[in-house]
Amino acid sequence: MNRSLLNSYEGQIKVFLVLLVLFLSVAIVLDFRLLVSARDAIQGEVGRRVALEADVVRAELERDQMLRGLRAEAGTPPYIPPTFLNLMARQKGMLAIEILTIAGKVLSSSDPERVGRPDPLLAGNAGASDRLKAGGSVVAPLDRLARSRYATLAAYRPIQDRSRATIAVIRVLTEVPALGSVDFNLTLMAAFQAAGLVFVLTLVILFARWLLQPYRRLMSAAVQAPGQVPGLMSDVARDEPDYLVEAFQGVLDKLRAQEQELSRLKGPQGPASPSALPGDHLVGGMSSAVLVFDRTGRLTVLNPAAERLLTLDRSSAIGRKYGDLLGRAERLIDLIDRSLRTGESLSREVVPLADPGGKVTHLGAMVSPIRPADGAMGAPAPVEGVLCLLADLTEIKTLREKVGLKENLAVLGEMSAGIAHEFRNALATIHGLARLIVKGNGNGGHDPAVPREHAETILREVEGIEKVVTDFLRYARPIHLNLSEVDLKEVVENLARDLGEDARKAGVALGIEGTFPRIAADEALIRQAIRNLLMNALESFAAAAPGGERPPAGPSARRRVILRGEVPPGDQGGARIVVEDNGSGIPAEDLPRIFTPFFTTKEHGTGLGLALVQKTAVVHDGQVEVRSEAGKGASFTLVLPARPGGADSPPTL
Repeated sequence: MNRSLLNSYEGQIKVFLVLLVLFLSVAIVLDFRLLVSARDAIQGEVGRRVALEADVVRAELERDQMLRGLRAEAGTPPYIPPTFLNLMARQKGMLAIEILTIAGKVLSSSDPERVGRPDPLLAGNAGASDRLKAGGSVVAPLDRLARSRYATLAAYRPIQDRSRATIAVIRVLTEVPALGSVDFNLTLMAAFQAAGLVFVLTLVILFARWLLQPYRRLMSAAVQAPGQVPGLMSDVARDEPDYLVEAFQGVLDKLRAQEQELSRLKGPQGPASPSALPGDHLVGGMSSAVLVFDRTGRLTVLNPAAERLLTLDRSSAIGRKYGDLLGRAERLIDLIDRSLRTGESLSREVVPLADPGGKVTHLGAMVSPIRPADGAMGAPAPVEGVLCLLADLTEIKTLREKVGLKENLAVLGEMSAGIAHEFRNALATIHGLARLIVKGNGNGGHDPAVPREHAETILREVEGIEKVVTDFLRYARPIHLNLSEVDLKEVVENLARDLGEDARKAGVALGIEGTFPRIAADEALIRQAIRNLLMNALESFAAAAPGGERPPAGPSARRRVILRGEVPPGDQGGARIVVEDNGSGIPAEDLPRIFTPFFTTKEHGTGLGLALVQKTAVVHDGQVEVRSEAGKGASFTLVLPARPGGADSPPTL
């Protein structure tokens, strides 16, 4: 098989590993270069410091010579006794101070044993001598003992006569432990990195051999029997993985065909005879997709609708297991497996099916087990197979989402219209009164109470706008429950006392009856919800009697609001809080909209009271029930559980 390196799976693995090793090598080299640059920078700085110390020593020696009146003749190097140099070296904390000739011979040294010896740097380095003759300084390379952090550094400075001619050289030698430690660590890191690179290279080679060994065996097995898959070897440009897949797929197809032939030869009396299952002639004309699997999970029937829906080829699909055919629909595979194992019939299931391009099709699925008609009486017959019906629900689901979006937009539009209406009315009043005040220009000596009445009206309208905004923010803002034990009896008694004056002004009798248990809830939200229901009940009588006229005092016509507590039956606990009134009631056509924000039939209502009640109920895992008949009053029931969600972390809405 003549293939390029990149068309071969083995070649791709090798190229990847080689690139990985090259990348690591380049990274190590760059890292080492950066460390060397840092070491060189430190060494340069230390060298400059040592050269300055050499300058200081030279200046002190010249000063001492002048004080002693010892001045060498022109062109003659000065002679300084070794004892003096040794004393100065100890005072300066240096290892050595020496006087050398331009040629590098030691004239005087703090170490007497070096007198007369050549200096290794100047004796063999003409460039260093030339630099010193020109008046420059020279710093020797770092001298570090092998496998040690001890290091020294030497600096050379010229000694010049009055004519500025270099007649000698002063050399100072000092210990540099920090620089020696840096150089030692750098050498150690270089050794570790080199060893690590060799280790990684060895691992890569072993890993490549271990990874490619099974693949080479597969390729050898496929190449040794090319006749099993005719035509595969003739395509020289075929990738090795594709060749392997097609080779073994061909073998599987042949084995499947042989298995079907054996099943056919066994006859109708065999244990897994396909004749016990529905045939193609029964489902060929159906518009829904039909698939029939036998007890082993192999496909026996596939109608044209299923071929189109699942993009299957009948000739290659018959006889294959459902796991191989439906790999893109994992949910459908689970349903078929469940029905085969338990004999359960499953219907009204929605299964997502993603095509290779990423497009998702939603299928309605019904999976039913197939049992023989002559099963034993009183016992379930064994499952002989599974019948699977599929229908494309993508358009229906899309249409439902569009309808839901339109409903949400309609609700949003109604809420926006409600807010705009409330603001427009209030702003119109404020605008008109402001114009009257401006037009009056101080009221022109008229009654001073008129502008004051206008201002009070403006304040009332602003307070109304503020209440609308506050209620809307309370409705729209996410609620985080602050759960605590709430005594509902105490809550309703306090509310009845607070609203007693409003009830008396409206001529309404406010009564409390029933049982109010303790529950776990957000006390502030529950109190506000019950208050909204009570206020809604009291305000219903204003609609029943426009103008504020009180009804007759007779018992049959007496206005009343009943606040009743109930305990739900069973051991679940919780509470039912009922607010009943015999006011104007709610028309039947308005009942579906009473919990919609900003929907109201009152002249001064905001339309947010009942919406907040419903939100409080939902966030507590409860609900609000309503019964009403126009002209006969209304009954609202706030149903609350013993504890929202039954968990420590309440929901957020």
